[in-house]
Amino acid sequence: MVNQLGYAVVDLETTGFSSNDRIIEVGVVLLDPNLGVQGTWETLIQPLRDISNSEIHKITATDVVNAPTFDDVAQHLGDVLNGRVLVAHNAPFERRFLEQSFERAGVNVKLPARWIDTMDLASRYLGVKKLAEALDATGLHNDFPHSAVGDAQATAKLFTHFVAHNAAPISGFPAATCTTRPTSTANLLPRGSASREGTWAHKLSQSLPASGHKNEDAYRDELTRALIDHEISRTEVQQLEKVAVQSGLGPDDVDAINEEFIRQLVIEAWADGVITDSERATLLAIGGALGVDPTVTAALMEHPTTGDVQASFALKPGDRVAFTGTLDLPREVWAQRATAAGLDVGGVKRTCAVLVAANPDTMSGKAQLAREKGVPIIGETAFAQLLSALESSNTQALEPVDVGQVDNIDDSLLGLFPWLTAEELLAGTDSADIAAAWISLYPDRPLHELAAALLPHHAPEATGAGIDRYLAVWSLHHDQMLSASADDVIDLPGVGEKRQHKLVELVVDLAIDGVPETPVAAPVIEEPKPAAADPTPEELLKEAWSSPYDPFAAAVGGGDVVKPTPLAAPRPKKRAPKVFKWSAILCVASFVLFVILLETLDPDAESLVSGLLAVTFVFSGITAGIAGVITLLQKLLGK
Repeated sequence: MVNQLGYAVVDLETTGFSSNDRIIEVGVVLLDPNLGVQGTWETLIQPLRDISNSEIHKITATDVVNAPTFDDVAQHLGDVLNGRVLVAHNAPFERRFLEQSFERAGVNVKLPARWIDTMDLASRYLGVKKLAEALDATGLHNDFPHSAVGDAQATAKLFTHFVAHNAAPISGFPAATCTTRPTSTANLLPRGSASREGTWAHKLSQSLPASGHKNEDAYRDELTRALIDHEISRTEVQQLEKVAVQSGLGPDDVDAINEEFIRQLVIEAWADGVITDSERATLLAIGGALGVDPTVTAALMEHPTTGDVQASFALKPGDRVAFTGTLDLPREVWAQRATAAGLDVGGVKRTCAVLVAANPDTMSGKAQLAREKGVPIIGETAFAQLLSALESSNTQALEPVDVGQVDNIDDSLLGLFPWLTAEELLAGTDSADIAAAWISLYPDRPLHELAAALLPHHAPEATGAGIDRYLAVWSLHHDQMLSASADDVIDLPGVGEKRQHKLVELVVDLAIDGVPETPVAAPVIEEPKPAAADPTPEELLKEAWSSPYDPFAAAVGGGDVVKPTPLAAPRPKKRAPKVFKWSAILCVASFVLFVILLETLDPDAESLVSGLLAVTFVFSGITAGIAGVITLLQKLLGK
């Protein structure tokens, strides 16, 4: 029987492949019962976490700043899929992510267990599995590879080809059902639409009050923070909109303040008597972002301008700076430079001067905390300029620090790692030192006990370096990554002591960066993956380089944070099972070799080799017996 509504061809782009990852783009192609295209449905999704695999799908944190969350569009997507047979390339992957996402959103969508999988059809009819290879073999083309709607359109073409040329079976498949209906219009953000949006200042006129109490100072303060790096990111634009509304400013007020700031920046640029091409481009870009008429900005730059100069932002010795994300220069290098310049490197506090991020639009835990506390977020280039200015202004050597008089210990570190003493923190407070201390003291304790804010299902953030492939291996062996211990980590394939230290160091970084307190639904129990639909080699390779990190996967709980009690003394490792295993292997091997000698070269067992094998057999047998008894007792006693 042919489905009455037709088919929905689905493709997703995600932050990775593990259960901790999130959807960042959805593309759906709707086909009628005769496989004619009825339309498409697509949107970017705000995953509320950092995006570390942008090189694959070309979606960055900046692209999804204004995108809806999955919760925002879940009912609309369920309504789109309702009553249709679902089609996908590697269907178990799409089904798993959609089921988890719908369940977290609390939307009652029942996805069928059986989808039409074009990867299975390609394997059956063409002998290939990859979408690109199947398209090449059939002479089809993907106009927008690695975009959700582009891959969905290519999959729809492939599906239609198999039905037309191979008589692929399409009847008997159950349809998706959705019992809830959307109550509002979907606020979708297709890929690329952000670049076609009007200026935010123009959109303000539709929402800002025309009169009332006005607080220009709050808006000016927010604008000052946004312009520290002479750039305005989309998240900063959102914050400016919010402050403008809260301050009761009308569109004319906002335009006037923005133009005044441009004038002040032009005055600052003319301070040395010349405006360079770089400064001119920067001023025009800022003016455009603020909605200032470009002819006004250009006119101001034509001749030297005088007046009150807006004070430039500068770092001072003793200022707190924090870092987040995978920076171009290693975080340790920036921390060393900042410390040498007299800055205080640590976590995000209200007194923090700046947070340095790889992408100022990132939604990492530290970045969200910084926005909450009003801490400016800048990129590496801007920080390098601020740091260079500070280094050149430091004409006098810094006074030696007296540990007895100055509190050199970050209070947040003491709270995060209660198992370390103040003296140990003074001896070494970087991530590598803390990781080494944990491995030495508590190698068999679950890693989520390393810090107060960590939970078993949290996962470290990807670095963009080679260690990421071992993060992927870790996530495949442990669904709840931080339930594993340091000993469990070193037992992973390809992980030795050096990589063990690095992986534990990433856990320390996760604790220091902060895990956001975002409530989520009950954990989702995943169904086993069918063997016939395992990912292709290309997808496994992409998975190895993707990030399992999900800082927004679960809440840390509301209310006051209870400082955990120090951990108990480390328990000794269980050696008996390993001794039993290797002793038994040695016993069997020596016995087999002894028998071979008796049957061939030494029937009287008079040689030295025969004697050694006999002694080895007896000794290893006794050892295996003792170790086996100890292992059995440990299991019975639950130790």
